[in-house]
Amino acid sequence: MKDNSSQMIMTYLETIFNRSADGLMICDAEGKILKLNKAAEILNGVKASEVLGKDVRTLVKEGQIDRSATQEVLETKRQVSVIQTTPRSEYTLLVTGTPVFDDHHNLSFVVVNERDISLIEGMRKQLALVRQESEKIKDELTELTLLELKENNIVAQSDSMKQTLRLALKLSAINASNILIQGESGTGKGLLAKFIHKHRAGSKMPFIQINCAALPENLLEAELFGYTKGAFTGASEKGKIGLFELASGGTLFLDEIGEMSIGVQAKLLKYLDDHEIMPIGGITPKKIDCSIIAATNRDLDTRTFNKKFRLDLFHRLNTFTLLIPPLRNRPEDIFELVRITLKKYNKQYNRRARIGYKAFDKLQTYDFPGNVRELVNIIKQAIVMCDRRSLDDYLVKALSKTKPFGIKAQPMEENSSLADKIRAVEKEMLVQAAMKCRTTREAAGFLGISQPSVVRKFKKHGISITTK
Repeated sequence: MKDNSSQMIMTYLETIFNRSADGLMICDAEGKILKLNKAAEILNGVKASEVLGKDVRTLVKEGQIDRSATQEVLETKRQVSVIQTTPRSEYTLLVTGTPVFDDHHNLSFVVVNERDISLIEGMRKQLALVRQESEKIKDELTELTLLELKENNIVAQSDSMKQTLRLALKLSAINASNILIQGESGTGKGLLAKFIHKHRAGSKMPFIQINCAALPENLLEAELFGYTKGAFTGASEKGKIGLFELASGGTLFLDEIGEMSIGVQAKLLKYLDDHEIMPIGGITPKKIDCSIIAATNRDLDTRTFNKKFRLDLFHRLNTFTLLIPPLRNRPEDIFELVRITLKKYNKQYNRRARIGYKAFDKLQTYDFPGNVRELVNIIKQAIVMCDRRSLDDYLVKALSKTKPFGIKAQPMEENSSLADKIRAVEKEMLVQAAMKCRTTREAAGFLGISQPSVVRKFKKHGISITTK
């Protein structure tokens, strides 16, 4: 009766061994194949009669399999899983070799389990192709986005500007905050800030901007942080919500942050540290979550060294820095900017003006101290003021002037007094400030004197800042 039971168990085991969907193989302690089932024959593309008694290392040498789990089990004395390819069957197999030890911890057998993962491997390759295609589409969309920017006078034909916009897109994709945009006046820092916001996940949230150079300290603080009822003389009886609160969930763009006073800088730093603001006159802080983008045309390193800008705030805002190169360093962009500007203002003023090689060559060599803003204004002025269809002569004459706005430096006479020379130098510097700055406050920072002094000196010399 006992023999019958043993025989039945052996029959069951043999049936299970041969009917298993996975390939099964048993090797001895020397690596010779003792037994393999039907599935193993199919998966390896062999007949049992061909391989029984063979060393698995021989199969590797003959190229019937590319690697052997059994061989690695014999070398390591532990369970090993490998990916194996079988040239005869063209299957990709996940092969697991498991050591079997006797009572004395000597290796007796290696049991090998083989599973076809060709379908999984095919799916993996297909997924890789899909990801590759996805990246290609993403790159194409990025290029389309860069083309769309031309409508807003953001042109990226030059490598330096393309790199700036790629970084901007990357920062938009991760919803980065504390971004500092640096560039000369007129390069388009505000447009780049709007571009970053537009491509954020929360682009439908508010975009709030303020020029920090346009307001004195007390008004700037009130605008940014708001105030409570009766916080100061002249305050609204209802109080006022600040720009931080208005920008909650969106983006607050702080233009010309280099002009921000030290006192307001301290409050801004506190917000960046804990995302809380305290309205003027308030006693309870407000939790606000908005992304901060700052911009400046000033050298913050120098201002930090001169104690006019907080070093800790500079480091917080300098997490991600984007540099917009000046127009003189990217002449490749001039042609496209001219084309876009011509199209825009021809349509606006019902003109059909055009620019030829003569004017374009002059534009290519012009220094453009006012950058893109100056280029746009020059083309716009030519379209309005020139009666001819060709703007070449008008533009060449305008660009040949050594000083903008028709102001020419007067030559010094040999017998000029010291006072006359000082007056001439002063006027020269004031003209430069009027050319580069948009407000008298900005001009004051440029010249290193007070704002009332700038107003007084501008009046004295008959100079005014032209709105750009």
